[in-house]
Amino acid sequence: MYLVFLSESGLTGLSADDPNQPHHVHAGLLVQESQYISMTGEYDALLRRHFGAPGGSDGVPTELRPADLYQGKGYFRSWRPERRGELIQDCLSILIRREVPLLVSYIDKAQYLTASKTEGNSIYGNSDPSQLAFSRLLLALTMFLDENVMSQMNPDDIMESVWNVNDYAMLMAGSPSTSISLALNDFLSDENDSINPNLYDDLMVAPAATSVGGQLASLCVYIIRRWLQQPQITHGYFDALRDGRVLQVVYPYQFD
Repeated sequence: MYLVFLSESGLTGLSADDPNQPHHVHAGLLVQESQYISMTGEYDALLRRHFGAPGGSDGVPTELRPADLYQGKGYFRSWRPERRGELIQDCLSILIRREVPLLVSYIDKAQYLTASKTEGNSIYGNSDPSQLAFSRLLLALTMFLDENVMSQMNPDDIMESVWNVNDYAMLMAGSPSTSISLALNDFLSDENDSINPNLYDDLMVAPAATSVGGQLASLCVYIIRRWLQQPQITHGYFDALRDGRVLQVVYPYQFD
């Protein structure tokens, strides 16, 4: 079973007009449950190496806040950029060594505002941008699961109307989220061919402070949002996720 650790970055609510956060990004990190114990052990060892103690003890933060780590704020304000960079790279290496799949979706808030004001598109003005963006992540997830099943089938079986379920996906949210829950309910109740029986119809809450998968997903989604703001410049961490076969798709919400 896949544990799909969810995280988001750029949330500004229905206002959607923060120039410093022009995109709202959702990410799902797909970790096979059989890998999660070893990932957790490696992450704990990483914290001991960089901090000299386990997370949450002796002044060590309980979780790595991506913005603080990336920008040298909060706990990391006294850390040199090189030291912060080594910690980020070590975190990403946990995923790269295992080629843990990362799916990303996002919404361009300027496009959302334009669409919401366009005659005939009033539906966007009544929708939470986060809910729209998360619906794209769900679609990307079902497509990934379908491709995973197809890769293990022979050509004759692919033509069958019913496919065997090989890997379920359990969504793990960092905290209760109304917009994510609504998007999941809408997606699963929509009678179309995109619905995948591999996807559980409920959310598990796994706070980042107690979830290695959640912390790594949060770091990844922050990196992706930074890349989206300036895709024309070099982003070493983004390149590492892409070239390391972790990042599978960056799926934009497309307005009619």
